[in-house]
Amino acid sequence: MADVFQILAEPSRRHLLEALRHGERSVTDLVDRTRMSQPSVSKQLRILRDSGVISLRASGRHHLYSIRGQALREASEWLSYYERFWHDGLDRMDDALQRVPRSRPRRKS
Repeated sequence: MADVFQILAEPSRRHLLEALRHGERSVTDLVDRTRMSQPSVSKQLRILRDSGVISLRASGRHHLYSIRGQALREASEWLSYYERFWHDGLDRMDDALQRVPRSRPRRKS
């Protein structure tokens, strides 16, 4: 799972995943959508594929890439455990702010 976070740390890989969010895409389509160079897209796709985050399907002469949910699901489940701490902290901050007396704006004389 640590590999998934390392993979997602790279902005260009996140851009590619965003482009793949709605379905399969070819390298050409990904180059157009991300405005990255073809060699850069190919390199990042290889890293994503080797990590198991995306898959490749050959359709004739086209190679189509798509997201594999399992690797991302594991990371999401791990993060969801810690989401509780964010909500608890925000609730405590809200309670504290509710107890602070509000000052009135001063009028200019």
